[in-house]
Amino acid sequence: MAIATGATVASTASTPSAASQAAAGLHGISGNTATLAPSQRTCAQCRAEIVRRRRTSRQNQDLCTACDQRERRAAYFRNYYEEHKDRILDKNRRWARDNKTRIVSLRQTRRAKSVDGASSKSCLDCDTPVTRAERCRKCYIRFRYATDPTYRARRLATTRRWLDKRQQDPAVTRRTTTRVTKRSAQMIAN
Repeated sequence: MAIATGATVASTASTPSAASQAAAGLHGISGNTATLAPSQRTCAQCRAEIVRRRRTSRQNQDLCTACDQRERRAAYFRNYYEEHKDRILDKNRRWARDNKTRIVSLRQTRRAKSVDGASSKSCLDCDTPVTRAERCRKCYIRFRYATDPTYRARRLATTRRWLDKRQQDPAVTRRTTTRVTKRSAQMIAN
């Protein structure tokens, strides 16, 4: 009987107490393998273990550090874009107006690459080859104009402003007609 008691004492001495297991974050020890306690949380997006060095009130407790930072940056840029939307779009339009030839060449290059590839797409409405979109630019504008009332209102307002500007500045009209006349004359001469 003394041997059984000694074995019991030896086995309890080698096993850590429940308090030390809880402090270490372990809930079961079998040999050398330890498993994580059920209190360990995983990220809701990437399923990685959530480990925090610092805690702040801005952190989302359901996300790991990387996903939380990614989400906060995305929110910042969404807010920035909403606040400065007009200025950003004006800058983009100005760049597009100044770089028309570059945009055309990039579109043509992109279209040529897609046509050369095995899977070439075409516009849903007119069968023009397209690279990434479902519709070509002209059909997309028509489709959006027909289906989106806010887009239609914005386009109509833009067209009205353009017509008003043209009527107010006759030099603009004269310049375009002069160019057309010169081109026509050159084509007739050749």
